[in-house]
Amino acid sequence: MRKIALAFCAAVLICGVAAPVAAESLRDAVRHALTTSPAIKARSAEMRATAFELMQRRADFEPTVDVFGDIGRQSVDDPGSLAVTDNDIWKTRRQLGLRASLVLFDGFRRANRVYAEAARLDASIFDLLDASETMALNATEAYIDVYRHQALLAVAERNLAKHIQIGRQVSDLVEAGRLPVSDELTIDDRIGAARLAKLDIQRALRDAVIRYERVIGRLPQGAMSLTRPKIPGSLHDLTAVAVANSYRVQSAQARIDQVRAQGDATLAARSPRVTLDAGVSAGDNRNGSFGNRRDEFVGLSFNWTLYQGGRVAEANALAQRSYAASFDRDTAARDVRELAGRAWNSLHSNMERNAQLHRQLAVNRALVDVYGEEFEAAKRTLLDLLEVERARFNVEFEHVSSEAAVAFSGYRVLAAQSRLAAHFDVPASQIALEPGFEGKARSRTNSVFNIAIEPLE
Repeated sequence: MRKIALAFCAAVLICGVAAPVAAESLRDAVRHALTTSPAIKARSAEMRATAFELMQRRADFEPTVDVFGDIGRQSVDDPGSLAVTDNDIWKTRRQLGLRASLVLFDGFRRANRVYAEAARLDASIFDLLDASETMALNATEAYIDVYRHQALLAVAERNLAKHIQIGRQVSDLVEAGRLPVSDELTIDDRIGAARLAKLDIQRALRDAVIRYERVIGRLPQGAMSLTRPKIPGSLHDLTAVAVANSYRVQSAQARIDQVRAQGDATLAARSPRVTLDAGVSAGDNRNGSFGNRRDEFVGLSFNWTLYQGGRVAEANALAQRSYAASFDRDTAARDVRELAGRAWNSLHSNMERNAQLHRQLAVNRALVDVYGEEFEAAKRTLLDLLEVERARFNVEFEHVSSEAAVAFSGYRVLAAQSRLAAHFDVPASQIALEPGFEGKARSRTNSVFNIAIEPLE
């Protein structure tokens, strides 16, 4: 009785602990991938570093304060200015001072450097968001691939079970003398082939799970399901939205702004530079004279390089860099149009193929049923039955892969529009800083420095 009670308690504990694993949706898998991916975290760290480099530009608009001093032996030979008791005599010289400087005008060189850094930060943000779209698409592909292999394995298992069932039927008919022994060998060969097909799919499924773990960051959990997103009404609509929303194109545009601001900063060096300077110093035995001395000063300093060789070549180089950045943006726009077109064509091709396979599968299943009945009535040979079973398996196998391809193509269309992460409830604000720093900088320079950089949660 005690053993029965212990066994009952153990069963209760097992049932309590081994609760069913909750199904993992595609949304949960993609969210986990985006929030835990070391590749995305690395890009995020690069973006934050760029933001801190922008914040460093605050120093250009603030005064610099230096403390200076020295101590040592000094001898000054200046009989026209020094007394005989001071002239050409070694003395211990020491001084300590404080100097402050503030740039009042530099031809907007500092401002353009801020604009360039702000545009670089915008480009870094768009690069991170573009990487998140790629990661979301990779995660979607990994999820759908595991789901597809699981479905294919189920097809292979049904195929094996069906051939084993036919094998039992053939054995009974051979024993009854209604079929030759060769038919029994034939079905044994097909059962072996069905087992090999199942083994191959199992190996492919394990490979898909390994890739899933690398991309998502954990093993598949619970049951998986396949969904299809909504798609635009036409290729024209898709292309227009893709180019307008593309993070890649927006990054290229930000780099154009960066290059132009860098060029303006370089040209600003040709303007005069006005600085407000102030300082105080005190010391002993300075300038060859015995005794204490204290100096204080405040005033403006002015510097302007009127001529410097190579300025024409410098301007030409800046123009060419601006052209190159513009052409890079146009190239990115063309790439996005091609990506959108390919995604659209792939989606509709897969949809048409899937519909055709669906119709063909219905015909093959009906043929299998008819041939099964005719085989029992001795109107069809075993090879006839096995041939339609083989055809049914092949079509069902292709239909499963086609269903997965249609779903993935739909998500590729979303990725072409830079909308995939948001589709899975991962908004851009959850991945990166809000872009637009270059615009803020040009509207009011100091506003660009009021930024908070929080780690991704």
